[in-house]
Amino acid sequence: MDLNASPLPEDDDHEEPVELDFGQDDEDHVESAVEIMRREREERRRKLKRDQPDDGLRPRPQQVRNDHVTQNKIGGYKRVKETPQGWLDCPASGQPIDKIIPSKVPLDETFNESIPPGKRYSSKQVVNKQRKAGRDIGLVIDLTNTSRYYSPAEWTKQGTKHVKIACRGRDAVPENEAVNTFVYEVLAFHERQKPSRNPKYVLVHCTHGHNRTGFMIVHYLMRTQLSSVTEALNIFAQRRPPGIYKTDYIQALYTFYHEIPESITCPPTPEWKRPSDLDLNGEAKQDDDDDNGEPAPSPVGSCR
Repeated sequence: MDLNASPLPEDDDHEEPVELDFGQDDEDHVESAVEIMRREREERRRKLKRDQPDDGLRPRPQQVRNDHVTQNKIGGYKRVKETPQGWLDCPASGQPIDKIIPSKVPLDETFNESIPPGKRYSSKQVVNKQRKAGRDIGLVIDLTNTSRYYSPAEWTKQGTKHVKIACRGRDAVPENEAVNTFVYEVLAFHERQKPSRNPKYVLVHCTHGHNRTGFMIVHYLMRTQLSSVTEALNIFAQRRPPGIYKTDYIQALYTFYHEIPESITCPPTPEWKRPSDLDLNGEAKQDDDDDNGEPAPSPVGSCR
């Protein structure tokens, strides 16, 4: 007898191997959360396939945007495309200066919901108004720094040339390159009109038709006719009251032509400028067409 051998198990201690039955009936099987999720997803897929048989993938409708406006409905309300600050009560245009008409920016029909019918000013209305005054527009120069106000096609489709000279409306005066382009375009247009018995006019606009527009026209007058910045400023103010009303623009003109005036007289803020459009000093803020609604910085300099 081997004393080191392990004792054999008794018959009563012998256990039969347990057979696991994985073939349970479906009704006894409990679905896991993952299985439920997969089954529901498959059911939805089959339902969609029944509802849209063999149509292929349908393209998702794209949201149509026009700069600051979404044309879809959000929460049941449609966003309205707003006019520039002060635009509604700003006079439409001034009197011609050497066949150059200063004007505020015309707004296309996408702005109509925010403009009372009596105050709308579109490209068609510009043309009709000037024709009634015996003036045909042959060239439009756009000085705004945005494309959200109208499409140039509104002019070109009726045979009117459109030139875009983008100029910042805040914290800067138009650059010299932009001024040179403006003067060149106007002179070239006038030269082409010389043989005509009824020469056409140039319509120039920024947002409100005062600061950038006046800045360009004063430069044009200084380079073609006049020798005094003060005289050019006065002419523009008479034809487009109250004229240039931003001190930094006026100072830049005197500096460019090396004139030192005894004092700089800044015209009063236009009446159509709402109180919300004034800074803490009661002075007009910069034009707002190129800063995406951000707060306007304070104007450079002050009126004396």
